[in-house]
Amino acid sequence: MSEQKRIAFGYNRNESNRIIVNEPQALTVKLIFELYAEGKSLEKISSQLAACEIPSAYNNPKWGKQALSKILSYERYLGTDYYSRIIDQELYDRVLKIRQSRAK
Repeated sequence: MSEQKRIAFGYNRNESNRIIVNEPQALTVKLIFELYAEGKSLEKISSQLAACEIPSAYNNPKWGKQALSKILSYERYLGTDYYSRIIDQELYDRVLKIRQSRAK
């Protein structure tokens, strides 16, 4: 039995095993990036997602800071050979700059 690797939040596999965008999750990914770019902390983003009843990848009502941080670190959301674009380069760059400044 072949084992499939887990794919990033915001994507699914279709019947032919190709990676496709999961539109509701993609909207959540965009929202996470936008809120972080507005200066919101991971904790505030987690609270806002919970208040909007947006479940995590594992259908947990609470988003962990580590899960949010992981999403914000994925370049694949810019689009790759296998992944379609969910966010644009400008938004990713703004988030990256904030993450770097907060890591100091």
